[in-house]
Amino acid sequence: MALPTVADLKSYLRIETNAEDALLTALMARAKAMLEAWIDVPITAESQTAVDRATTESTPIRSLIYPRRPIGAVAIVDKNGTTVNASSYDVDGVAGMIYAKEGITFPDGPYTMTAICGLSLMQNYARLEPVLSECIIDLAADLYQRRTPGASSENSAGTSISWDASRETVARIMKTLHTLKFPVML
Repeated sequence: MALPTVADLKSYLRIETNAEDALLTALMARAKAMLEAWIDVPITAESQTAVDRATTESTPIRSLIYPRRPIGAVAIVDKNGTTVNASSYDVDGVAGMIYAKEGITFPDGPYTMTAICGLSLMQNYARLEPVLSECIIDLAADLYQRRTPGASSENSAGTSISWDASRETVARIMKTLHTLKFPVML
């Protein structure tokens, strides 16, 4: 299974023409971006860079923390721009932790870490993907049904018109994410 396409959204909404494909594509992208913002991690793994905030002034640092998880391949650069040898550390991708091997420390922080990060790295991703796809379709369909053609956000005759999702849809998606044990960032 793969993440939903515009064709999936059109089928869900029972749209038979191509007249609104550009709008539907934008709504699908927006729904996916909203979902990723709420869970604070990309769905499809991608390269991201973060800086570990650890300072190395007082005690030797034995581990670095990557702010998102899960993570895959990691490249680390110290404050001097020197790449840390990958054989000197182990990565716990699920926890987002990078541990120095026995007898080694991270002496020149802060460290810039570039990692492959995203839910698609999870071992149980095949089980999660249909649920995430359903959330994206649900949200994109809600955005489509609540749209105002030609308006992105405005006030008209005292009525607020916007492209926001309904509270009911957001609550339903948040409940789903909570059941999947995703921390939700709002």
